[in-house]
Amino acid sequence: MLAASMEAIEAILEKYVNKSSLDKTNFIHFVLILAIVLFLSFVVFDIKRHDERSFVFYLLFFIWIAYGAGSNKISSFEFRKTTDYTPAAAFSGICLCWWVALTDYFLVLDQTSRFSGFFLAFSLLLTFGLMLDFIHFFSDKVEKPITPQYVIRIGQVVLLVTLGASSYFLINGTWDYHIGDPFEFLSRVMQG
Repeated sequence: MLAASMEAIEAILEKYVNKSSLDKTNFIHFVLILAIVLFLSFVVFDIKRHDERSFVFYLLFFIWIAYGAGSNKISSFEFRKTTDYTPAAAFSGICLCWWVALTDYFLVLDQTSRFSGFFLAFSLLLTFGLMLDFIHFFSDKVEKPITPQYVIRIGQVVLLVTLGASSYFLINGTWDYHIGDPFEFLSRVMQG
């Protein structure tokens, strides 16, 4: 009885602890998310206009929520088969947070917003979680269970740059929120 219980506990731990959620599908989704962010920002919409920038923000936010719904860590839906979208959701959130900060810094002519600093601080958590997924991805390899040094260094550099950018926005920013109502753009389009 005790041996069967221990085997069941080991099976649960083997399935849910220190396992990478990354697979080839997630890497394809990383490229897709980056392409969508660039396509929406530079091809479809003119993000120099306040209402279109706000609309793109809400579209990217919706994409992040959609990937989060497919995450095994927070989802109660059973529509997915084998792919866990947790890393793709984290990457989508990171892209959203950096998009907010970069558009705030380069496109808003007023002073930068402290809310961008909060977005980047949240991005730190997402980046750390994604970095752990990459470490577990390389650690799960049977023939070479060591994470390459360059993966760890890239993660450290991204975390430090994000921390520095977040600090900059939090220290030098104002409490103005530069993201408007998404319906401004829709009403302008509907009116012609």
